[in-house]
Amino acid sequence: MDKVYIQTYSVRNEMEKDYVGSLKRIAEIGYAGVEFAGGYGGLSAGEMKKVLADLNLDCICSHVGVDKAEGDIDYLAELGARYIVCPMAHFTTHEEGKRLAEQLSAVGKKCKAAGLKYGYHNHTQEFADPEGKFLLETLMENTDPDEVVFELDVGWCTTAGVDAAQFIQKHAGRFELIHAKEAGKVTGVQKPFDFSKVTFGPDGKPIFPPELLAEMDERNRMNVPTGTGLIDWKQIYDVATAQGAKAFIVEREWDYQNDIFACVKADYEYLAKV
Repeated sequence: MDKVYIQTYSVRNEMEKDYVGSLKRIAEIGYAGVEFAGGYGGLSAGEMKKVLADLNLDCICSHVGVDKAEGDIDYLAELGARYIVCPMAHFTTHEEGKRLAEQLSAVGKKCKAAGLKYGYHNHTQEFADPEGKFLLETLMENTDPDEVVFELDVGWCTTAGVDAAQFIQKHAGRFELIHAKEAGKVTGVQKPFDFSKVTFGPDGKPIFPPELLAEMDERNRMNVPTGTGLIDWKQIYDVATAQGAKAFIVEREWDYQNDIFACVKADYEYLAKV
């Protein structure tokens, strides 16, 4: 696991201005490849494959919700991706978690048939423990490792107040992808996003109400420069690698320099040394 990838959500505002140009800048920094944040700049699979090849970028994954993932399987298989990951889902009880696990498994079976794996990415909400057990653990217990993997967002895990290294070791073998996100403080488990308040524009992009935007901004600012926060990245690298993680993927929420490419360059340089 000697390569560092980036989740394109990190540079989302720049990609809206110049999609391919942003991919070029990602390559110039030194990133081995990308995890797409759903949406592919209007490029066909053939066009995207050529762009990535020209830039020597690997597509390892894409974030696609469980209700839309099937539509992206063929596209991502053509790119040579290995994973599709659900970025978030709203559930607050273990019973809801079991139903979500069924959905993840159903998509996982179809991904497996195409040579891909489906996965789940956490925020803090999955570390609620309404019955003395994390909600995320219910997803793990009710999915087949051959069909559903997990992408541990170390930053959100730490923000929730959970020791990420211990959690990885407790569930060794389940985390094939690691989101490298620094955490500046512990806030505990936050309330799940209320998706009922989110609408979508004609381009399919979400429109968040002001109060939800303010909440998101507060959360995002916990994502301090990598190496300056609470996380021991050498320890995370060691335990994650030992249990079979295949990639570290930078996801940056907050542009602390008013230059997002400077931020993700600093993230890359720090993690490359680790």
